[in-house]
Amino acid sequence: MSSNETQFAERTAALAFAARAYTYRLVLAFVFTCFILFSVVFDHSRTGIFILSLSVYLFCTDVFHRAALKDIAAGRLSFALMISLSITAAFVYSVLKTFFSMPLFGLPADLYLEGALLAVLSLWIMRREVQRREQTKVFIKKLDDFLPKAARICRNRRTFKVFAHELKLGDIILVKPGERIPCDGVVAKGASAVDESIITGNMLPTSKKKGSVIFAGTLNKADEIYIEVTGLLSSSVVMDIINAIKNSEINRVPSACLLDRAAKYYVPLALLCAGGVFFWLAHANGYRNLFYYSGAFWLVLALACTPGFVFSAWLGHSFAYAGAAANKIILQNVDALDQLAQADTVFFDKTGTLTHGELRVEGVFAETDAQLKQMLECVSSAEQMVDGPFAKAVNLYAKQHNIKLRKVVSFDVLPGLGVVANCGRDKIVCGRETWLREMGIETQVEMFSGDKPLICVAKNGKFLGHLTLSDTLRPGAAEAVRFLQQKDKELVLISGDNELSVSSIAKQVGIEKLSYNVLPKTKAEIVNNMRSAGHKVVMVGDGFNDIIALLRSDASLVFFSGRNLYNNWVDIIIKRNDLYALTDLFKINKKLKRIIRWNFMLAFIAGVGLAFYVLFGAQGRLPWYMVPGGLALGLGLVFLNSARLLRIR
Repeated sequence: MSSNETQFAERTAALAFAARAYTYRLVLAFVFTCFILFSVVFDHSRTGIFILSLSVYLFCTDVFHRAALKDIAAGRLSFALMISLSITAAFVYSVLKTFFSMPLFGLPADLYLEGALLAVLSLWIMRREVQRREQTKVFIKKLDDFLPKAARICRNRRTFKVFAHELKLGDIILVKPGERIPCDGVVAKGASAVDESIITGNMLPTSKKKGSVIFAGTLNKADEIYIEVTGLLSSSVVMDIINAIKNSEINRVPSACLLDRAAKYYVPLALLCAGGVFFWLAHANGYRNLFYYSGAFWLVLALACTPGFVFSAWLGHSFAYAGAAANKIILQNVDALDQLAQADTVFFDKTGTLTHGELRVEGVFAETDAQLKQMLECVSSAEQMVDGPFAKAVNLYAKQHNIKLRKVVSFDVLPGLGVVANCGRDKIVCGRETWLREMGIETQVEMFSGDKPLICVAKNGKFLGHLTLSDTLRPGAAEAVRFLQQKDKELVLISGDNELSVSSIAKQVGIEKLSYNVLPKTKAEIVNNMRSAGHKVVMVGDGFNDIIALLRSDASLVFFSGRNLYNNWVDIIIKRNDLYALTDLFKINKKLKRIIRWNFMLAFIAGVGLAFYVLFGAQGRLPWYMVPGGLALGLGLVFLNSARLLRIR
């Protein structure tokens, strides 16, 4: 039996019902409860209240009674069993008080209203829990945006458009700048720069020339190229990613319901308290009139499961969501916090995860101090109308340092090489060092470290200097790595980028294990293999190319960006620029578990305390609002305790 099948087999019976089964029962129970409340407040016929309560018991809470029987047969103690016991106890106590002439121990005239309220709240909570498990995380409306719709095919010296799926192996197609490539292939003619970030995660466009390999779904950025089709769109890497998203079966099975886990302790405690009070009273009176003292048993059992218990987990989770959101962390699946804490292996993507995913100007080196201002004006002016990661880095630097820009008369972008711009009578050349040397311009960049991209700048054939660029680490990256290593987690840096870039980042943050030039499908296979070997795996990524690995991990974390169309499928979204968020997640998880434990304890103490008060402390006839008010007080304690999660320390 697979792990998924095992988890399914261990689910409690209440989770097997569809959400709609809880929905119409909830509506019906709410209507009946309103009538019961009206009848109790205005002291209407108790027989009428009994009929309304019987309707709630038979037609609304039947789902809990049936689930409880199945759980008992399977040897499970569950939330459904706890609710069934309490509602049944409240109903039995009320019936005995209403229709039997023999006196019954206990001041409340009946518990019809309390049982109905518990039914409504329990149905609402279970409906939410089942809906969460049924919810399809896949929203495929925007997936087709990644797929090219058409292709320009070249046949018999003619170029005409066809649908992308009509292409055949060996066809020659024309792809213009700004178009997505509709197939896997090889460049047959021309040269361009291609954005492959959707596949490799690398933010820098890759220079392509005759013979270069091309991936479907990537974006042609610079010039027209002719491509020979070697692989169809239906069997491409990008299609594998989209099919993995659409195939919701790979989504992780939700963990066991927290209320069910708590019920394993709650049910025995409730029965022990109810039975203990009954036998103590019976023993103190020589075991005479057991029927009379059975009222204590039914009342304690009815009040042991309170609204505070029902909302213990939900309120904790709700305030955890709010507290995390205040720290710019979106918890889409709160169970992922536990998975993160228990994981023994954490995979990190590089670009956009450990790093910002955007180039920034790191160093400025001019031949002389006098040429520094001139060099910055030249490179900023030449790059001001260019679109690309190098130009964006330069333009941002120019804006931050208030560099005066010159008017560009004309400019020409050479894919993978650089840009030539004419500003008045001056000809400015910015680009690769090797390109400038080919043009006969002597450069001096001995200080440059080979693992960083750079832009050399020349004016009228004279070299002025160069700029170094880098994709800088996110704040807290090294600290987060050390934090996870202290928790005995094995860290692996896995990226589609090249060896030089990946090893440089790994060295900076202190990760020893790394994999580079890894395609999306391979990332997912690595994650799968680790899980198959019994490891609990977390994937931290950013990029469409990570989605299969994110889905197949035990828990998935991503850094938010405007291009994250897959946000609905991951567990945790970090909307911050720093990696200190990882340590915050551990704090949230630790505090959440502690508060939920206290919630259950407070709910139990409040319920049993209320039962003992109405049994032994109260005098005379109780007002109808006394018991509901006591239950509301217990819920208030749980609410206030949960509210502490708004502040994460």
